[in-house]
Amino acid sequence: MKKMIAYALGLIVGLVVLAAAFWFTNPLGLRDTVLANQIVQMRVAPSRLSNPKLPADYGMTYTDVDIMTDDNVRLSAWEIPAAAPSDRTVILNHPLTTTRYGSDAGLDGVSAEFLPMVKHLHDAGYNVVMYDHRGQGDSDGGLGRKAIGTEVPVGAGVTEWQDVVASLKYVLDHPSFGDDEIIFMSQCMGANATFLAWQKEPELFANPQIKALVANQPTLSYNMTDRFIRAKTGIDLVDRVLETQLEKYGFGFANALETVPSVTVPILFSQVEKDEYTFNTETGKNDIQEIIDATNTEHEVIWIGTEHPNAFGSDKRFDGYQYFNQHPGQLLDFMSHQFS
Repeated sequence: MKKMIAYALGLIVGLVVLAAAFWFTNPLGLRDTVLANQIVQMRVAPSRLSNPKLPADYGMTYTDVDIMTDDNVRLSAWEIPAAAPSDRTVILNHPLTTTRYGSDAGLDGVSAEFLPMVKHLHDAGYNVVMYDHRGQGDSDGGLGRKAIGTEVPVGAGVTEWQDVVASLKYVLDHPSFGDDEIIFMSQCMGANATFLAWQKEPELFANPQIKALVANQPTLSYNMTDRFIRAKTGIDLVDRVLETQLEKYGFGFANALETVPSVTVPILFSQVEKDEYTFNTETGKNDIQEIIDATNTEHEVIWIGTEHPNAFGSDKRFDGYQYFNQHPGQLLDFMSHQFS
């Protein structure tokens, strides 16, 4: 028995040594190839999360509806009418690795849930349409065994512009909401997708019913991916990831600097300023400042963090998806000022 235990321990030690050698020596670039493929797979086919709570859990009447995109992807959505008849509708989407509900696991120990914020919108008299992006939550899409219905990759904002377009067309064709004034509330990946939708479909988004956009934590995707990989692995791998994604799926990373100038309505930005994945330590500024500087319309920003008014959270990225649950005032003020 002692010999077997000694043998097993020796085998484990040997495997650890081999793994360490593989990691640090990167023979023939195999380590980088393996990691790049894994990261790309996480981006284009992230784990599916459920929607563990419903609007009814917060006292909101709702309907489960489907929204069809022009490329034939079914998006699962909630339609939440205001308590009293309203002519104002908010279209809400979500970040990568969450659903329309949010994510209990979150990132770096911080979860996200959007329904408390939606409750504030509901109580303020807004109709809300909120959906799961393609390949996430209960929507169709995804790849391989993770796919539901139509098989399409998640684009981290590059393909989701089609979801944004579909959500707008759904509201404009709606029997009750079709004449409403509209505000988009788009988050992270969803914000980058909304900028791109404006660029791709300028005539559709020139509709005067669209009054404003709330862009919660849009990113410079290359920079954020680079910092995320370095934080989790300590390796400079972003270019390899980009090349792998382009080779396998034909699209790269969202580029907000190229697309945000297309937006034609006022924008309210919000951002955890010291978020490690978007804060540039060389300039001492968050990347969102570059996006703000590239914006052509009236705009303002809400900075979130421990050093700002309404000090909140611990300067973690996912604090930005919880902030309006507890501090909706600035959000509601901005929205109310946009409507005629």
